[in-house]
Amino acid sequence: MTVRRLGLIALALVAGSCSCSKRSHPVVEKISVDAFEGTDVVSMTQAQLKERLTARLEASHFTLREAGKPLPEGVSPWTITLAAGLTEPEVDGEPASTVEVLLQVRQKGTLESFELRTRRTTAPVGNDVEAIQSSAREALDAALGQAVREARALIDLTALKDEQVAQQLTSSDDAVKSAAVRLLARRHDARALAPLLGRLETDDLTQIRETMGLLIELGNPDAVPALINASRAKDNVVQREIVFALGAIGGDEAEAYLDAVATGHDDPLVRASAEQALGELKDRRSREGARK
Repeated sequence: MTVRRLGLIALALVAGSCSCSKRSHPVVEKISVDAFEGTDVVSMTQAQLKERLTARLEASHFTLREAGKPLPEGVSPWTITLAAGLTEPEVDGEPASTVEVLLQVRQKGTLESFELRTRRTTAPVGNDVEAIQSSAREALDAALGQAVREARALIDLTALKDEQVAQQLTSSDDAVKSAAVRLLARRHDARALAPLLGRLETDDLTQIRETMGLLIELGNPDAVPALINASRAKDNVVQREIVFALGAIGGDEAEAYLDAVATGHDDPLVRASAEQALGELKDRRSREGARK
């Protein structure tokens, strides 16, 4: 059996908390499953998936709000949107696939939002349908649990000062550590740089793309050499993405590299991308200089 690509699983919920301390219980106002395609692969209904999500939220000490019950005074509600899917195996005839979960966390009434992506590889024992379904369900459970725990960690850490958040970079809990890196990058704190650069040392293109997004958010020019190094031996599509990341981060080294790529790269699309990124970098620098 060939595992086909699953459509996105979309869920929406609103969470709020009276405080962001670890003793608080964020209030979940609404949980809904908007779409769930490919139920035959994971052998799970929308209702069953909602039950699993509810269990994960309760395990992370969220409180489910009763219908009609008003939120406590001072609550800062959160909107969380979840999407997940199962990708095709990269090797023909290989039963293993990858489950991806994307969780968007948004604070109600603000533009503040985070996107949390978790991935798990299925490990079916055999090629029969039952083994593939069981493995896909386990991978979905694991990815969903990681995403919910990181969302809870973000809510907890958001109220803390930078120094307190930075202390969580050595946490033994991967979800807490990942949330701390993400939050420090959002706050342009240089302490997020080292763990992010470590994530570039991989052949996983999805991880590289996610890391580039956080490095752009961090905006630290010290990331430029590592991004340049990460572009080596990558295909032209990835090189173009890195080129735009370098343009967004900026700095003298990024500008020099973009100029070299714009005039000397073998691929015309990469050259054009570098030229565009370089132009945007220079325009941004001019605007910033004019404001000073």
